[in-house]
Formats: sequence, structure tokens, C-alpha cells
Amino acid sequence: MGITGRLLCGATALFLLLSPEVVAEEPLTVASLEQGAMADVVAGQYGPADEKIRAAIGLADNEEFNRRALLQVLIATHMGSDGRSLLGAAIGAHESAAWPRPIITYLLGERSLQQVADGVRRSGDNMQVKQRQICELSFYAGAFALADGEKRFAGQLFDKALKTCDRADPVYALTVAEVATIAAPEP
Repeated sequence: MGITGRLLCGATALFLLLSPEVVAEEPLTVASLEQGAMADVVAGQYGPADEKIRAAIGLADNEEFNRRALLQVLIATHMGSDGRSLLGAAIGAHESAAWPRPIITYLLGERSLQQVADGVRRSGDNMQVKQRQICELSFYAGAFALADGEKRFAGQLFDKALKTCDRADPVYALTVAEVATIAAPEP
């Protein structure tokens, strides 16, 4: 094969490698599935969000379970299910005390919101971790308060989340979406 033939073969191979149709999809990871589920929740697409978070839970290890279960229950609540009952059943099978287990204990009525917030403040975690935990606590407490019909309390919690959450954090986008539901006219 001459130089021209080798160049054409090389160019064809390079084209095939760079072609979007030929590029293999990235393997699904717990993080990518969770991010996709959050994006679907923000877009109001709860069915696809539920599918993704269920897949993430299937891939997650025990220490990652609590965060994904909490998101799954939020999605189920948006779909009309009793989130707290589902949360109690899901958590009953897992003994992990990893964050956000304190949020779960609050939502199940085992601790007060103030007790959870005080626990975050007293923890030995660095300030960035504490800020993220207060962000998540404020968001989830607000989302469930809103589901319970407590719009005013939910609004206060969402305000706290908006002030605390890093704008790049997906929980910030979830908070913005929930705030939009408060502001939307009722049907």
C-alpha cells in the first residue's frame, strides 16, 4: 500500500474514532445516574428520574444508599406516593448511619429539625462539608414541608437552602425548581 493509501486508511480510522455515532457510551455510574435523576426532577420528568435513581441504588454501595433513597422518596412524593412510608421501609433494610441519615430521621419524626442542624454544627467536619449538609437538610425539609402543604415553612427552608447551597451543587437546582412550584399559580 502506498503512502496515499496509508493516509486514507489513517484518516478513515481517525474519522471513525471521532465520529459521534461510533463513540461508545460512557458506562453508567452511580454518580451519573444520580445526576441524571436530579436533572429529570428539575425538568419535572419524574418517571425517568425514578428509573435512574432506582438504577443508581442498584449500583450503590451501602454508604451511598441513604442519599439515593432520600432522592427516590422525593421523586415518589412528586409522583403522588406517601414518601415517608416508602422512606421508612427503605431505610429499615439498611443500617448505614452515613449522611444524610440524620435528615431521614427528621423526616421520619425521630428527631427535630433543630436537633439535626445542631448535630451538623457540632460535627467535626470542615466548614464546606457542614455547609453542604445544611444545604441538603434545608432543601429536603422544605420539599417535604411543601408536600405536606406547609408552603410558608417550605419557603423559609428553601430560602435557607438558596443562601447555603453552592450554585454548582445539584441541590441548588432542585431548590430553584421547588421554589418555582410555590410561585406557580394553583390549577
